[in-house]
Amino acid sequence: MNKTGLALTAAVHGLALMLAMPGTGLYPKAQAAVLTTRLIPAAVAATPAPRPQAQVPTLPSPAMPALLSAPEFQVIAAAETGAAPPSAAVQTAPQVIAAAAAPAPAAIRAEQPPQASYQPAALPPEHGTCSARGVERRYPAMLRERGVQGQVLLRVQVNEQGRAAEVLVQGGSGWRLLDEAARQIAMACPYLPARRGEQRLAAWVEYPIRFALQ
Repeated sequence: MNKTGLALTAAVHGLALMLAMPGTGLYPKAQAAVLTTRLIPAAVAATPAPRPQAQVPTLPSPAMPALLSAPEFQVIAAAETGAAPPSAAVQTAPQVIAAAAAPAPAAIRAEQPPQASYQPAALPPEHGTCSARGVERRYPAMLRERGVQGQVLLRVQVNEQGRAAEVLVQGGSGWRLLDEAARQIAMACPYLPARRGEQRLAAWVEYPIRFALQ
């Protein structure tokens, strides 16, 4: 019982005593009355019942997939009768190719004829006489009087007829008149053409011409 119920009960008892006492003047000549009281317990706040917790459904764990086994390979033999294994084919193939590519020694000797000897272009014996006569006749007079001497290195292309087809000054003397005189001498003199067997060929020859005072 709480404090409110106790206070209410005390007030009711006090009022009943006052009415029962004589001479109070509240109710003249009143008869004594019996007051019956009944204590009513105070309403107690109901405690809410706990809420039932929702049960989470348990999912079944997924089943582990079965491990696949590695595929097995089976070597199938060749269907043809008498077929050689791969290893034998690899070993014999290079030998067959080498034998087919290598010609016979007799065939090589038959295909290559003997090479004819080669003779380069040269100066015949009469070339020296022609060159000396040309120097005497073509020596520039102005340079001779001044005592100028020099040597010219020439590069001559000799044709099949043994004549100079082209003359180049390979090494000059330092004097343009001497270089030009040497080139004219080379154009006038004979040569021996190059040969391969009986065939005449055009070729180059080099030689010097010297201009000197006697």
